[in-house]
Amino acid sequence: MARAPVLGALVSLRFAAAALAALGAAAPAHAELYYLIVAGLGGEPAYEEQFGKDAAALAAVARRTTAASRVMLLQGEGATREAVVTSLESLRMRAKPADSVVVMLLGHGSYDGETYKLNLPGPDIDGDELAKLLSDVPARSQLVVNATSASGAILEKWAAEGRTLITATRSGFERNATRFAQHFAAALAEGSADINKNGAITAQEAFDYASRSVADSFEKDGALATEHPQIAGGAPTRFTVARLAAAGPAEPAATSPAVAALVAEREKLDAEIEALRARRESMPNDQYLAELQRLLVALAEVQGKIDAEQPRAPQ
Repeated sequence: MARAPVLGALVSLRFAAAALAALGAAAPAHAELYYLIVAGLGGEPAYEEQFGKDAAALAAVARRTTAASRVMLLQGEGATREAVVTSLESLRMRAKPADSVVVMLLGHGSYDGETYKLNLPGPDIDGDELAKLLSDVPARSQLVVNATSASGAILEKWAAEGRTLITATRSGFERNATRFAQHFAAALAEGSADINKNGAITAQEAFDYASRSVADSFEKDGALATEHPQIAGGAPTRFTVARLAAAGPAEPAATSPAVAALVAEREKLDAEIEALRARRESMPNDQYLAELQRLLVALAEVQGKIDAEQPRAPQ
């Protein structure tokens, strides 16, 4: 996909988002937690299988912690550059400044000494574009977990106020397939990572658990460690990334016919977006982007109405 049309679409979507914000200014504000989990290329069957398991485990934890409608999972052939851009655009339009956002990247990354890239089916996406998309998300509290090889290359470039960064490696030159995602997923799923036993796992607790587990795994194998996880920025001791008990009803669909209708409308829009993606190659680029913009705006409007009807999810 050419960069110029994409950037043009992003500018148009910003104006649409501003209009939606004005329309919803009178709605009651309450904080929500959103997740985006991306499992990129594995390269080899063993890695594909492991990354798939890790992504599924992380998604299960996310759905236990917040409403399923606020959890996005991209993996396999669906984890394309286009899908990543669309998902981050969705977060930009849905998330409010008071909300929190967790973005987790799994798979293989590459670094040529200047540019980091997340390896995806089809065209890769580079670190500069990802940084820009993340910065456009208005949520002031963000956790970005880059568990790919070479992920340490983004530590400085992706730093931002209110953003906690976790990487599997300490630089872009640790290029072996990483183990961090597997242990980070375990950290969120297992109670042993909950040091203060309060039923919630913070970014710092998860990082500490996963880092120790990675080091122990290399020691157990009698091998020299090829990855050294890092954490920087934000407030990792205060960012709750997972809960050990379900957060409560995922949707208010049964509370009223009006909300049930909104949920059905959102599901219809989700299906239309997926169908549009399937037709992408057969459509003119401008037509595709215009249709995608229309659907994303409609989805943001419907989700905003649903969120306004929901009780605040525990954070």
